[in-house]
Amino acid sequence: MCGIIGQISFSKAAHGAPTEANFRRLLALMARRGPDDAGVWSDNGWCTLGFCRLAILDLSQAGHQPMVTPDGRYVLVYNGELYNFSELRRELEQKGIRFRSTGDAEVVLYSLVEWGTSALARFNGMFALGFYDGMERRLILARDHAGIKPIYYLREPEGLVFASQFDQILAHPWSKNSDVAADALAIYLRLGYVPAPYALLSNSHMLEPGQWLEITNDEEIRGGRYFEFPSYQEPDLHADDAYEAVNAVVTKAVRRQLVSDVPVGAALSGGIDSPLVVAKMRAVSNGTVRAFTIGTSGDALDESVYATDYARQLGVDHYVEQLSLGRVSEMLNEVVAACGEPFADPSMFPALLLSRLARKHSTVMLSGDGGDELFWGYAGRFSSVLERVAAVTRPTERTNARWNIKELLSVEKGQRAINWPRSVGDLYRSVHTHLTDGWLKRIFPDLPGWPPDCKLFEYDGWEPDRTAQWLRRNEFLSHLPMVLLKMDRASMYHSLEVRVPLLDREVIGVAQRVDWRSCLDVKRRVGKLPLRNALARDVRYQTYVKRGFGIAIDEWLRGPVREIFEECVVSRQDILGLPVNQRAIQELFDYHLSERGDYGRALWTLLSLVLWEKVHYDGRFSYKDN
Repeated sequence: MCGIIGQISFSKAAHGAPTEANFRRLLALMARRGPDDAGVWSDNGWCTLGFCRLAILDLSQAGHQPMVTPDGRYVLVYNGELYNFSELRRELEQKGIRFRSTGDAEVVLYSLVEWGTSALARFNGMFALGFYDGMERRLILARDHAGIKPIYYLREPEGLVFASQFDQILAHPWSKNSDVAADALAIYLRLGYVPAPYALLSNSHMLEPGQWLEITNDEEIRGGRYFEFPSYQEPDLHADDAYEAVNAVVTKAVRRQLVSDVPVGAALSGGIDSPLVVAKMRAVSNGTVRAFTIGTSGDALDESVYATDYARQLGVDHYVEQLSLGRVSEMLNEVVAACGEPFADPSMFPALLLSRLARKHSTVMLSGDGGDELFWGYAGRFSSVLERVAAVTRPTERTNARWNIKELLSVEKGQRAINWPRSVGDLYRSVHTHLTDGWLKRIFPDLPGWPPDCKLFEYDGWEPDRTAQWLRRNEFLSHLPMVLLKMDRASMYHSLEVRVPLLDREVIGVAQRVDWRSCLDVKRRVGKLPLRNALARDVRYQTYVKRGFGIAIDEWLRGPVREIFEECVVSRQDILGLPVNQRAIQELFDYHLSERGDYGRALWTLLSLVLWEKVHYDGRFSYKDN
């Protein structure tokens, strides 16, 4: 796991490109991602690539990047792990290729040389990469199928720059004329993060999962996809068959992702997904398994007691650290520093603490992320929508006729409500929005609307099977990216690689074949039934209350964070140039302080943005290019 940066200059104008010394300063911004080695390669200014290495496979200098073929034509910077690299290596060796290293990066390099962008569909791993052909002056960018590893890019008249962290884009001289992108800000204020393909500067983007771009020096840009989560797939795995298939493929994925030349541990929560990963690690590994848990000092969200019981049943070495109320203020600067782009998920606090704890004992950590999104684990919100959809197919007591889904969703207590959702997609967007458009419009009178080209929540169907699959796809595309961004930022801040076995390509392939009714019990509001079945083979009991990786952000904003919010937000006249109604912010804050409502997540969204602006945006041109 590492960090990458690069730029390709367009032939007509390459003014303002950083010197090598200043390019290394941009490289230094991601030094925490790769403290073991660093390198810069340049093609006489046409293309410059940089790399910071966290050594995981082949710890020798043979794994140094940027990695160049012996003839000097092809160059690779690659952040990630390819779990099927041994199979691809054997295939390439049969074609006469001789390898100098034992790691996966060289396999990625020669796979792209041999097969071009078609190689991407053959990769089972997590990655963000830049691949340059010096003869044709052609750069390829690509991102893994699930978006586990990030890659941002900015296109300007001078050229295109890409990087693992958005603060590197901000600090690049080519961004000096870029303003805040209204569409990205509109999404952030509603969701609390900026999903791909958006990014906070005009002309900047995050590459989407499963996507690639090809850029040439004459400004031609084309792209494509090698993976896309299907809108609908007819299921062919049900009940016991589904349970057996899921158990087998998860076991294979965990075994595959244990490959490493450095110590590997695992996150352990009190839920289902990470305990299952730990159980499979224990089953396929002969050595000691180390598991790491963050508690929240006994509050309602604390999972450490349940995690400790799991650890005892599974027979693993267990390390627990508590996130107490007193640690919040001391960690605030760390949370803001770790996020190069606006990001308002408060579980960043325990994620950072977990990464710090794990790094003391291992360089790699397996997590359980992805199980909720693939196997209908958000049972409450899934079930509430599916119950409404099911009502469409039943006669009502009053009319003994079917209701149209839009009519059903637009009626509340017999009355039409102006802001009541008009479709399943509209309803589900409101589930993920932390502050209503009414409040947002009061706080930000010039609030940009939801971007019309953002189709994340565009769905007006009602048929139960298709709706269930749309809900899963929506979580995979809209919520999972926020979870993965959080863990990438937190883990890389502490030079820790996090792997995600439940997002293995083969696991996703099996998950897409499973009938949703074999995953979700709507009446009992219990999800992830195949994962629960697999876990039950190794433990005597499992938890059913979903707490998530959360913190008591509502109480924090009434306690240790209150003064910071009052100082940084309440007095603001604008945030990133967007005018603010101070009276509306104060009113919302007063509602929260008086406990007339819990608006902690919404208030944290505002505070995070203000702190990010102060730390990352205001000082983005703090160095001069010589």
